[in-house]
Amino acid sequence: MAKRKTYATVKPARSFEEQAQRLTELHGLDVGNADRARHLFSTVNYYRLTTYGNHLRRADDPERFADGVTLDMLYDLYQFDMGMRHQILPVLEFFEVQLRAKLSYHLAMTYGSLGYMQADNFRAERLPNGSLVHGNLIGKFKSEVKRSGDLAFVRHHKQKYGGQFPIWAAVELFTFGMLGSLFDIMQEKDQYAVSRQYDLEPYQLSRLIAVATDVRNICAHYNRLYNQPLEQKPILPDKYRKYEKNTLFALLLGLRAVAGNQRVYHQMIRGIRDLTEDYPCAELALCGFPENWEDLLREG
Repeated sequence: MAKRKTYATVKPARSFEEQAQRLTELHGLDVGNADRARHLFSTVNYYRLTTYGNHLRRADDPERFADGVTLDMLYDLYQFDMGMRHQILPVLEFFEVQLRAKLSYHLAMTYGSLGYMQADNFRAERLPNGSLVHGNLIGKFKSEVKRSGDLAFVRHHKQKYGGQFPIWAAVELFTFGMLGSLFDIMQEKDQYAVSRQYDLEPYQLSRLIAVATDVRNICAHYNRLYNQPLEQKPILPDKYRKYEKNTLFALLLGLRAVAGNQRVYHQMIRGIRDLTEDYPCAELALCGFPENWEDLLREG
């Protein structure tokens, strides 16, 4: 008989006071004033807040924080991270909305208003289970139609057109990830027609969409960007190849191709600069930013 796997016991629930005591005694963190600590723990989950100090622990004892690290420092890093998400989201929104427009226009003019529903207009890429990506994508779209039935334009197309949605309406229900899947199964000539509008190769645009989607989801769910490697790295132009890593800075450099001449992109740069002034304990280098990061993002 196979040996039954055993698991560690789940940690017990602890009061705010017990959390502060544990951080002080077991992990060597300066929690400061007890009332302040209670306020911070009631504002940001203990579990979330302490992850911002992962790089501030002692090399000889990773269970303990380095001397001088305080709970307020961790809270500042959390606020910096929140601010960073707020600066990046408008650029990602611009890219996503613009991509909807470019993909839908090209597909409409090439295959007609409902041509996106026809699998023959796309490459026959398959999922690991053998099903066509196109069929899976259309299935997700139909699910979005059902889920979004209260939206005025969805009701309109159901009532007037029997639930048929032209591509320019359909893409408004596509998630960023679905847009990426749509681009990836487009015929090569169609991919080039869209990617050349960004002065990118199709493989570069495909990867940029994938990385931007991951970061957009991180931002939308308030997860951590600070000191956190990304799942993938963008494919940058040759002159930026040294920065081609799975870092936040690499993505922002990649986004220059799709938003670099837009006000929203330069507002992001100014916003990040202001954040570094407001939270000097934050290290942009932990997000892949070089010292001349602002010059690199601004140059065109």
